[in-house]
Amino acid sequence: MLEKFPSNIFFENNSFKLKVGESIDQKNLLSRLIKLGYKRSTMVSDIGEFSIRGDIADIYSLEENPVRVEFWGDEIIDIRFFNNETQKSIEKIKEITIEPLYKFILPDSTPEDFPKELQEQLDNEGYFEGVNVYQSYFNNDLVSVLDYFKDYIIVFDEYAEVSAKYQQIDDNFVNNYNEGLKTQNIHPLKEINHFTLAETLNRTAGMQKIYFNNFLSDENNEVIDIDARNVQVFDADMDEAAKFLKEHKGYQITIATDYQERVKEVLSDYDIFDINFIKNITSQGTEIQDGKILLLTDRELFNKRQKEVPSNRKRHYKEKAEYIESINDIKEGEYVVHSIHGVGVYKGLTKQEFDGQLKDYLTIEYANKDKLHIPAEQINMLCRYRGSGQVKPKLSRMGGSDWENTKTRVKKEVETIAYDLLRLYARRKMKTGIEFAPDSPLQLEMEDTFEYIETPDQLKSINQIKADMESPNPMDRLVCGDVGFGKTEVAMRAMFKAVTSLKQVAVIVPTTVLALQHYQTVSERFKPFGIDVELLCRFRSAKEKKETLKNLATGKCDVVIATHSLLQDNVIFKDLGLLVIDEEHRFGVRHKEKLKEFRENIDIISMSATPIPRTLYMSLSGIKDISVINTPPQNRLPIKTFVGEYNEQTVKNAILNELDRDGQVFYLYNRVETIEEFKLELQKLVPNARIAVGHGQLSEKHLEDVIIGFDNHDYDILLCTTIIENGLDIPNANTMIIHEADKLGLAQLYQLRGRVGRSEKQAYCYCLYKKNKELSQEATERLKAIREFTTLGSGYRIAMRDVEIRGVGNILGTKQHGHMINVGFDTYCQLLEETVNELKGEKVKANKPTIVDINITAYIPDEWVGSGEQKMIEYKRLSDVKNETELDYIISEWKDRFSRIPEEVENLIKLIKIRLLATDCGITIIREAGNDIRVYSPFTPYEWNIIKQGLDKTILRRVKFTVAPKTCEDGKSILLVNNQNLTFEEMFNILSGLFYYIKETINKYQ
Repeated sequence: MLEKFPSNIFFENNSFKLKVGESIDQKNLLSRLIKLGYKRSTMVSDIGEFSIRGDIADIYSLEENPVRVEFWGDEIIDIRFFNNETQKSIEKIKEITIEPLYKFILPDSTPEDFPKELQEQLDNEGYFEGVNVYQSYFNNDLVSVLDYFKDYIIVFDEYAEVSAKYQQIDDNFVNNYNEGLKTQNIHPLKEINHFTLAETLNRTAGMQKIYFNNFLSDENNEVIDIDARNVQVFDADMDEAAKFLKEHKGYQITIATDYQERVKEVLSDYDIFDINFIKNITSQGTEIQDGKILLLTDRELFNKRQKEVPSNRKRHYKEKAEYIESINDIKEGEYVVHSIHGVGVYKGLTKQEFDGQLKDYLTIEYANKDKLHIPAEQINMLCRYRGSGQVKPKLSRMGGSDWENTKTRVKKEVETIAYDLLRLYARRKMKTGIEFAPDSPLQLEMEDTFEYIETPDQLKSINQIKADMESPNPMDRLVCGDVGFGKTEVAMRAMFKAVTSLKQVAVIVPTTVLALQHYQTVSERFKPFGIDVELLCRFRSAKEKKETLKNLATGKCDVVIATHSLLQDNVIFKDLGLLVIDEEHRFGVRHKEKLKEFRENIDIISMSATPIPRTLYMSLSGIKDISVINTPPQNRLPIKTFVGEYNEQTVKNAILNELDRDGQVFYLYNRVETIEEFKLELQKLVPNARIAVGHGQLSEKHLEDVIIGFDNHDYDILLCTTIIENGLDIPNANTMIIHEADKLGLAQLYQLRGRVGRSEKQAYCYCLYKKNKELSQEATERLKAIREFTTLGSGYRIAMRDVEIRGVGNILGTKQHGHMINVGFDTYCQLLEETVNELKGEKVKANKPTIVDINITAYIPDEWVGSGEQKMIEYKRLSDVKNETELDYIISEWKDRFSRIPEEVENLIKLIKIRLLATDCGITIIREAGNDIRVYSPFTPYEWNIIKQGLDKTILRRVKFTVAPKTCEDGKSILLVNNQNLTFEEMFNILSGLFYYIKETINKYQ
């Protein structure tokens, strides 16, 4: 309300409309967009970006969705909204208004008093981040947001508090501004960018005002006194709640709860029926004695916070395309693996001409500087080499048996691993476990209280787990998901299912902090259902531990959350049905051996935040039950990450900005011996902040009090060590400051950053290092990576090569040796998949995609898709299609995104259609040679005689059948298709007709 904005006139004068049927020169459109602050991008995904590709312009203005404008020359023939994630059009519209992105428009010449350094930045970058604070140099007509409305009522909730808060904001700004001017960290402003509260109130003179106050004050003219009182908290003590309700007989009683059926059932036991029930839509209850009105909520009944209501912003879930990231990661000079020729060095994508025909080719260099040029549409034969750390692979030799011999050696090792996995899997499937009951009404009610909307991956994982639990075989499922993607919720639903089937549940975690976090989460969620949840770790006294052990043995304890103390011999369960293991790879060897004993006949869920690459996941499907959660929660925002030198002003501003929005801050300081001294320094920076210190050397009670206190917002800042790295989930803490971030590993930085950004609020992470410190190359790379990988789910990229390899060891239960380094991670996984299928007796599909080598101009123009990077992605998508339905989908999307398909792309599509048809027929290679197209086929003379009997004569006249030489490894026969004097269109019709009929004949005789 205090912030200054341009007036309505500014937006009216500087916005423009695009309408269907009107014309605009594309150069004019380009310059107007840049003038309004928009930045050109290869693909539009964020507000303020635009892209122009041929006859298509994509623009993300201030609307909910970006727009796609299609031209015919300069005429606009279509405008449609599109989804910024899928890039598919979703709704046609007639016109769109493009508005300025910033609070001013850059003039041709800047004012004379504008700071010179900023002028240089404007000249180099145009509009830069934070430029809005200098709006007063360019715009004199600044107003309050209230000036946008003509008639309104202002409601003040606790005016004295509002006034004090606004004064604090004003004081903070003045102090920070003056400090910044002294240290020359900021440039002078022409005028401040907000109104004082007094100025704002003067602008609202004459408007109606309503004040909600706890106490009377001088500002109140007409007073309505409502005698409303808070209601006591019963903390799930339903005896006390029932007694309280009976004492209020004659009141109009409403209960706002997410557990309506459960509460009705319990109150009926006390003969209490005359109650109104509604959904829990308020944070706390109240009693109004004069009107005899009583409202109770889950806060009073169960001491449970109100659930978060997701905003109405739309989100379209889309599975992350790992192959796109993989292709984007292939850069010139990096190692790649070709499925036939092996390990080489990628030398780039170039357009080359052969016999007057143009194509894009990928160039790979092998041993002895031998080069291989493969058509870009065959990019599916290529993958990025992923090995181990800095170990460089040996380059393969082209043309010999070098690569095949290497794969054979690796496969022998793989067979041992695959055999052990299969044996374990078969043994488990032969055992009889617990057959849990189907979902009860209570289960559905519990699930309905989830604070968020489930992601598609969460729902899939939940359904997989429930199916496992309801089957007679013991479950042993691994649930993998990135930081904050909702693994705990998936596990809780399984835990509830087990308890309502009268079985006990144990949850084992590697750290006490994580145990406490899980205990708080699970006990709060299960409290309304009378489920007894207990904690077993060093945060509990000897007496409390003894009581918990007794309750486990008698069955009184339904769920226990514990560290490795759960694995001691004195822990006895009455009837354990489900074990949940969080981050199993962090347990020691002895503890892992003990965990194996549990796997005999109870159901097991293992949870891991270690990324599981898709290639490994696919190779293990069918022998290891894995659920992968890739989609982030709805409306979750990427964390804004800053990397730089430590600066007191930066730290102070970061903390105050978070506290100003009533948030909390994690400050990571990883030196226990000096952490108390640093607390004093921090307190000087932010005197009013409440700071707590947390680290592993504190007593159990002290550390528990600190964590619970921070969770309850008793503290503003948690100054701590990496003890918070795993598990802490505090949605109100949305700023993370990491001290000496250069000393931490990349995966560690990523986990720490994941402690914030767990709500719909924008979160911030500051990775700081000592001033004037010369960083090592490795530290620089790590900090660059954490800054760049900010998209949700980046764990699947940031985990890097070594973590991927370590992930393999965690899942397969084996250490990896040089064999994997020799072939690369993806080929290793492919060999594993083939071996598993062979050992299971399943036929390994031999019909790999046909290699089509026909000399015709066929490529994707850069200007059509917008960039070389986008072109690589489209080649990869094209090369991966498995059938015509998938191909038609891509063609439809291309027409939507890139407009009319040019001739060279049409030719490329025809080559892919030939490949699809030929692959279905078992054809290995189609290669142009002089006046013939050589088709290497699996057919014998007898089979060809059957096929040719029904072939169209115009096709048959051009096909000659020959038996392949015995040395030929590509097929039993070669079909010579004469293409003399044929256009490419005619040749395409003959080949597609030939393969179509061959497929029909195969289907007929199978």
